Amino acid sequence: MKPTVYMMLGLPGFGKTTFSKNLQAQLTLKRFAIDEEYSKLGGNLTSYQWDKKVAKKAGAQIRAQTKYLVANGESVILDLCPWVKESREKYRRFIDSIGATCHIYYFEVNKDELLRRLAARNISKEEAYVVSPKMLEEFIEEFDKPIGEEVELIKA
Repeated sequence: MKPTVYMMLGLPGFGKTTFSKNLQAQLTLKRFAIDEEYSKLGGNLTSYQWDKKVAKKAGAQIRAQTKYLVANGESVILDLCPWVKESREKYRRFIDSIGATCHIYYFEVNKDELLRRLAARNISKEEAYVVSPKMLEEFIEEFDKPIGEEVELIKA
């Protein structure tokens, strides 16, 4: 049986990390989150601006570790999924090229609830990327909803 790479798709505050941690506990799989890897490499999660070089290095490390685990027959959870459809397709091709099946969970949350979640998260002590309402508006503009793509919808 082919290993599976489970990917989480949605904007910040959609519930991807909570869901992926629960899935990790349920399936006992290795989980990688872009925010966590970025932070380990010295990226500042409390800044409103990501260091693109650090983010690129974090992404490369996640792909390398995913490739290694899949080559050893293990499934993996990725608490990340590119927002732009073209980039998602590139990630799907990568997953296919390493011999795994891709399963994407898409999280959908209404904007008012999302703003409430982000406001609470931004002042909490948890290690999560700070997102202002202005940033959220910019992210919404950048985000390609997975219309017509094969995803499992999670509504919250």
